[in-house]
Amino acid sequence: MKNELVRNPHSVGECNLHLQITPAYRQDVFVDPLVRELTVAYLIQKAQQMKIHVAAVESGPDHVHLFIENWKNYSIPKIAQSLKGYSSFMMRKGHQYMVGNKLWDSKFWSSGYFYRTVGAVNAETVKKYIEEGQKKHWTAREQKQQKTLTNYIV
Repeated sequence: MKNELVRNPHSVGECNLHLQITPAYRQDVFVDPLVRELTVAYLIQKAQQMKIHVAAVESGPDHVHLFIENWKNYSIPKIAQSLKGYSSFMMRKGHQYMVGNKLWDSKFWSSGYFYRTVGAVNAETVKKYIEEGQKKHWTAREQKQQKTLTNYIV
């Protein structure tokens, strides 16, 4: 990955973010490939609406990692709230039957999140961690069914 500075009318720079979010009660809802695919699709859809670039997405059975670029117009809490809020609403609105046995009430995501801003030197390292580090969370059979990071690069 070549890290290039983003040029805007009044600034030049780079904004990379590693964001990890977990379902409520740390439930393993992403074992179901369709739940994983739909959730990722809603996360990416919201990011595109916000005009931020999700460079990579990967998940374990009970969490999702996002590598986000070009987010300078938003605070980290706003990004997390927007992505989690939209994907939660869409999953509950249209797919409650898929997650209702593990997630109840109106909750899809846990209230917290992990974040780390990433500079040019570390961006490739984080992307590699997201792609390769998730293997420990899946059985061999589940790993074969899971799409890899390269399937989500937009």
